[in-house]
Amino acid sequence: MSLFIDSFIEDVGLSRSLVSWLYTAATVLGSLALPLMGRLVDRWGPRRMATLAVGLFALSCAGMGQAGGWIGVFVGFVCLRCFGQGTLGLINNHAVNLWFERRRGLAVGILGLGMAGATALFPPLIEEGIQAYGWQRTYLIMGGILAGAVLPLGALLYRDAPERYGLSPDVENAASETEAPETEASETGAPETSAPEESGLEESGPEESGPETGAASEDEGKAQAETRGETPGETQGKSRDTQGESRDTQGESQGASAVGGIEPGVAYRTRTFWLFTGAGVYAAGLGTGLLFHHFSILEEAGVGRDLAAEFFIPLGALTAALNVGTGWLVDRYPPRLLLAAELVLYGALTGLLPWADTTAEVWAYGSVFGVAQGMHQALLGSVYAYYFGRLHHGTIRGLANTVFIGGTAIGPALLAVGPDFLGGFAAILWVLTPVPFLLGAAALAGWAAGWDAATLQRAR
Repeated sequence: MSLFIDSFIEDVGLSRSLVSWLYTAATVLGSLALPLMGRLVDRWGPRRMATLAVGLFALSCAGMGQAGGWIGVFVGFVCLRCFGQGTLGLINNHAVNLWFERRRGLAVGILGLGMAGATALFPPLIEEGIQAYGWQRTYLIMGGILAGAVLPLGALLYRDAPERYGLSPDVENAASETEAPETEASETGAPETSAPEESGLEESGPEESGPETGAASEDEGKAQAETRGETPGETQGKSRDTQGESRDTQGESQGASAVGGIEPGVAYRTRTFWLFTGAGVYAAGLGTGLLFHHFSILEEAGVGRDLAAEFFIPLGALTAALNVGTGWLVDRYPPRLLLAAELVLYGALTGLLPWADTTAEVWAYGSVFGVAQGMHQALLGSVYAYYFGRLHHGTIRGLANTVFIGGTAIGPALLAVGPDFLGGFAAILWVLTPVPFLLGAAALAGWAAGWDAATLQRAR
């Protein structure tokens, strides 16, 4: 949306500061709907919710093309943030987490490559559209592409939980391929998933009744049918329909019960939930703030604009690489240990950034930032299903996403305290430096003490 800000300023007559505040407020307001969207994803499944969200996203783009004042721009911002990156990002992450357990981290890491690719591909195309057709028509074109291409693809290709189709996640096949020991899940803290037990219906079989019993039952059925004015054939047909409905209901119930997970209210009371959510708020807020004030921070350190722009080269490459690499690690090592490593990187980042004034140091800054960001995205994309199961993953992740987005809104304002009140960015960065180390120590303590072990066991 940053590509359209100058258009809002010139054509709609809004000031840059007003557009910035409208966007910040709309981001927070749009995120408040994510817990509801998460509950709907758990109830309706990814396919129906993706179709609905893409349709609303397309309408939001079309409506944004008609915005003629600050109210229209604000409503458009709310809808775009809510149905686009908010809801669709939640649905995509949820769909992948439903289908993977043994290799969940790697799958989520690969999913993150889509965002990296989109960041490189679409801004230049949108800019060409604005130059060729104007910003209003470009929004209409984007809405048409969503409705004409993305919506039918979503309706065709998205799938709900594998249990609904008589399948199971990748845990069984992966276990046989890798021949992992039985203690692996307990050592890493990964929830174990077992195949649903047989219902035992086939073993019990029909009741063993003699000819007299069977004949008596048949005579009773005929007598009841005659009393209701029905023929025996109609009665048998209704009986078969009732049995079919019973089997369908039973199949759905068995599929739902096979999906492990704990209630959201229980998850919200665990230290594990708030450890990762708190770390996510810090990383989201700091990352957004550093990018928002990037050129000003490096200018204060004595770095020119051209060299500061080179920072984005290692940042983009290593963010994408660590998305996949950390996903691979999540499948093998406890996420709390990986979180501690990520937080140490963020601590080093804020502590040493004020001294980065050479080419090598700027590239090192971009590299460390890219590694930390890649680890953050892969970890937060998989840990909620990892610890709390798949049954209520959408609801739990929806609340976490709302909190994360609040962090992105606070980050730029928090870093601005430095030059406004503390004499520069260095002071506020040093004030923030102990926070990730404290969170990292909490992550290590949680791993060593086995936080919430009894509660998390119920998600398996």
